[in-house]
Amino acid sequence: MRPWHLWLGFIPFTQAQATVGGIPAPPGVAFLYNANITVGLTVDVGAIPAGNISVIPVIGGALTGPKISGKILAIGADWGLSTPQGFYYSDMRAQIRTMDNANIYVQMTGLMQGNNGVVYVRTTFQTGHKDYWWLNYAFTFGTMRASGTGYVVDMWYLTA
Repeated sequence: MRPWHLWLGFIPFTQAQATVGGIPAPPGVAFLYNANITVGLTVDVGAIPAGNISVIPVIGGALTGPKISGKILAIGADWGLSTPQGFYYSDMRAQIRTMDNANIYVQMTGLMQGNNGVVYVRTTFQTGHKDYWWLNYAFTFGTMRASGTGYVVDMWYLTA
């Protein structure tokens, strides 16, 4: 039977490879978009063993970027978990409609450590639109901060 990494197409990284040439070059990164997400009134679910759950409805917004621009529809919410240790875990679902009417489902998860107000997020996209198909496979990451009406999100993607 073949080892798992060969089934998945991975080549093992040996200690000898790590020392040849020093530290590997970082992957390329490109800006994807800036989003302003408008939210509604928070619904407090309450305390659970892991902390406190709050649901923050997504009621609109807009995003602009070099490869994608559009509006954020009033579909979705951020199911947030605040822990007694001071961590905040974000689990947001939303819907984008691009300027050319493509529909893109967004799932964003992230973590805020401490009280600096920055949630570091990882986002996945799902769409059937041919012009944005590449987003289904993009590795995207960014930051989310509170604003007067909701959140400001800056998002990047790996290019190599």
